[in-house]
Amino acid sequence: MINSFTAVLLAISLFFQVDLSSIRSNFEKADNSKEYTSTLYNQLRKYNKTDPVLLAYKGASYALQARYVSDRKAKKELFIDGAKDIESAVSAAPNNVEIRLVRLIIQENTPKILKYKGNINTDKQMILTNFDTQTKVVKEAVKRYATTRSKIFTTADLRILTP
Repeated sequence: MINSFTAVLLAISLFFQVDLSSIRSNFEKADNSKEYTSTLYNQLRKYNKTDPVLLAYKGASYALQARYVSDRKAKKELFIDGAKDIESAVSAAPNNVEIRLVRLIIQENTPKILKYKGNINTDKQMILTNFDTQTKVVKEAVKRYATTRSKIFTTADLRILTP
């Protein structure tokens, strides 16, 4: 009986487990897509665990989803909630390059009026300094963003990322 109960709990937890690979993919595609933004938001809006990487993506999904909310107050609240989650993730894992990349992407693409741009240079420098020690997945994400969408990575920076 206990083994059956354990098996059921394991099955339930696996069902509700968040697929980081899918999250990463949807985050990259969400930049210019309401559909992917909505998918990412729905994947993460009920996430309430403590993994800092997933928390950063959850915050990013809120910030991105705010673009599509028509009510100004709700839009602002959703964005603020997202920024808080991103900052909590950075506080929990300050040396995590993937989290810093998520924050950099959101800050670089946030309108100035929201005043959420204060860590762009710090995050960029941290990413460049720690780039060589990252997993292939994180390195590829950094390279794709820096070479195709970012306006802050210089030619010298890109040489570090693509030797």
